[in-house]
Amino acid sequence: MSPKNLVLITVDSLRYDALGCDGAVGVSTPSLDGLARRGVLLRQAVANGPRTQSSFPSIMCSLYPLAAGEREALPAEATTLAEALRGAGYRTAALNPSNPFLTRESGYHRGFDLFVDFWDVHPRQGPHLAPGRWRSMKRRVHDAMGRRDLGFLMLFQAAFQREGGQYLTGEVIVDQGVAWAREQGGPFFLWLHLMDVHYPYTPLPGQWSWRDRVRCMAGMAGLLAGRPRGALQRLRSLYDSRVELVDRILGQLLERMEEAGLCQRTVVVVTSDHGERFCEHGGHAHGPDLYEELLRVPLIVSGPGIPAGLESPEQVSLIGMAPTLLELAGVPVPQSFAGKSFLPLLQGRSGCGEPYAFSEAMHSGGRESRVGVADRYRVMSCRTPGWKLIRDEQGPVEELYDLTADPGERTNLVGERLTMAGELRRELDRHQEEVVREASRFADRRERGIAADDDDVRQRLAALGYL
Repeated sequence: MSPKNLVLITVDSLRYDALGCDGAVGVSTPSLDGLARRGVLLRQAVANGPRTQSSFPSIMCSLYPLAAGEREALPAEATTLAEALRGAGYRTAALNPSNPFLTRESGYHRGFDLFVDFWDVHPRQGPHLAPGRWRSMKRRVHDAMGRRDLGFLMLFQAAFQREGGQYLTGEVIVDQGVAWAREQGGPFFLWLHLMDVHYPYTPLPGQWSWRDRVRCMAGMAGLLAGRPRGALQRLRSLYDSRVELVDRILGQLLERMEEAGLCQRTVVVVTSDHGERFCEHGGHAHGPDLYEELLRVPLIVSGPGIPAGLESPEQVSLIGMAPTLLELAGVPVPQSFAGKSFLPLLQGRSGCGEPYAFSEAMHSGGRESRVGVADRYRVMSCRTPGWKLIRDEQGPVEELYDLTADPGERTNLVGERLTMAGELRRELDRHQEEVVREASRFADRRERGIAADDDDVRQRLAALGYL
């Protein structure tokens, strides 16, 4: 049997409950719903980190976030998914022109024949940037807002951020990806990362309107003024419209792949690096929280050898993504990979899910992301299909939730369900020891990463809500 082509689509900030096939109401996602009907829908997929920089080491290197460095660049000695595939004869391409963490500087180019990142599209200097004096003043105000409160920072961004200044629309990314795939004579791996759902939710060039910008500003102002209900409805409505936009874009991708005769020999995977908060636990957008709104992600796999119409309720985590894709391609899994393949679930077998899924992040205090404030505390979670224990070093504090009876994670049972808390605590202790060992092994052997004193990088990262 000839090797399969692999297409991995990651949609930044896409919640698990934002798709019709995952139970969304009032949101139309016919393309993704159709893809799920033609393949496997994994209903309990868990991200190993709640932000881009903490999740993608798991997706691309099958490493846990804190072992990889979480906010640092990829370890130089860690094998990437693309390196393993290229070593087996695959042609490889990555189109990620809008997220400044997934760049050559952080090591994500390794193994790709074609790699287009943020700095290829948004150079550090250029005519798109405002004149020096205005730019300097705007940056000072921007950073002052961020140090004061993330909500004020987001309101400032909604008011003043240039459309197209941060993201390239997914339509352009899909066009370039299909054009590249058509040219390949042998098996290929194509990674497309879309930012259309990411905050702020105002439309991109071509769909821009002042009405939506004002709606976004009104939503943020309502949150800051202590009137969250109407504000959250406005923001979630804008977010859902972006989800529908992504669904249309991915529908175009699937149609063009079909026209090019690629679908019959291509496995397509759609997932997200993390979800999005709408104040379920007091935060908006995304940050270092480990609640379900950030950790649960959609995961659809469709293509040759994948049964149609299968829905799996078993737990998997994204650290198993790379070994799964390698198994599908018939490529050996590198020893550095920490995750377990979930290919048996894709083949219809039961009882093959992960009994414990671990997620991790760092934060600067109060689980908030603040511009210019260094991270000091680890927060980690151990999740079963029915329970989750969260441990935050600040305090320290533990939270235990019954995900079946309390899916919104409102009632902390850590002082009541002592047996369950003890079981998950022991698993988390064991996992933390392993992570510390791995982190020490990779210490001082990382890619160059983003320079801390690069003001332009810092400004752009903060504009995306990452600092």
